[in-house]
Amino acid sequence: MIFRGLLILVLSTVLLSGCSQKEPSDDEIALFGKAAQAEIANNYAEAVEIYESIIENYPKSTQYDKALFMIGFIKSENMDKKDEAKLCFEELIEKFPDSELVDDAEFMIEAIEQNQDALTTFEEKTGK
Repeated sequence: MIFRGLLILVLSTVLLSGCSQKEPSDDEIALFGKAAQAEIANNYAEAVEIYESIIENYPKSTQYDKALFMIGFIKSENMDKKDEAKLCFEELIEKFPDSELVDDAEFMIEAIEQNQDALTTFEEKTGK
């Protein structure tokens, strides 16, 4: 449980600190924080709703790909909505081919296609 909480915090920090052309607004940063808190509290549906609101309210956001990734990640790893998650990852790859998250999205698609969680897939790939 501690590992999952740390993973969420690390993901949120990494996602917001990426190399973007324009800094996210304070509102976007606050929403990412609120979504991370919801996820830590196991309120996965609420976290997804918040990330979806970022996409809806900030369609030109430099963080769009990150919100989309997090929706897919939560749906895959916490909500057992693998098909919906895969669509999110495929959309990310299609809309943002230069995103730093493309490799991660491809990795998540591989995990979904192997019917595994991300940690198991990672362990198999790295031998750790």
